[in-house]
Amino acid sequence: MVKINPAPEKAQKLDRKSLIQLVGFIVMFGIFIALISALLSNFIDPENNKYIQGLLLHENRALIIYFLFVIVATVIIPIPTLPIDLVLLSILDPVTVIIVRVFAGIAGGSISYYLSFNYGRPLLKRWLSKNNYKIVETLSNTFSWRQFFIITMIPVINAELMAYVGGMGKLGYWKTIFPLFVGLAYRVIFVAVIVA
Repeated sequence: MVKINPAPEKAQKLDRKSLIQLVGFIVMFGIFIALISALLSNFIDPENNKYIQGLLLHENRALIIYFLFVIVATVIIPIPTLPIDLVLLSILDPVTVIIVRVFAGIAGGSISYYLSFNYGRPLLKRWLSKNNYKIVETLSNTFSWRQFFIITMIPVINAELMAYVGGMGKLGYWKTIFPLFVGLAYRVIFVAVIVA
């Protein structure tokens, strides 16, 4: 006699619910970015703002500082980059900003990967918050390359945090960095399309 396990149906319902939540989050995130972009364009006049004029005069220097800031923000997870991303995408050449942002994220992700790979749990326990460390430790023990790729595509999850997971787990460098590259690229392009 074969027993039918009702678990798969339950899992399908959870998956549908998660998918609806994910789509809802992406829509809400897009609306949020559009609102912030509209506020920035209405309240900040680039012609009269001395900081924006300074950025425009020294664009290369601003992009180098932005590159370094994103690397630091990637390694030290709680530092948000979205406000700076929005400002730079709206006043500088968006293609250049996207390229700088993605490659800075990859550079920071590489540092995070090697910190995690070489120094592992003792360093990460001190470096990350308890919550972030729990996520990294739990996921690093069980992840396959495909699962890692799917999770880096979800906007709710901090893609840069996943580099720590890859370094602590059994994934190699390229299997960690390629999904990170794709995830960062599509997120930044998504923000740039909404800001434009």
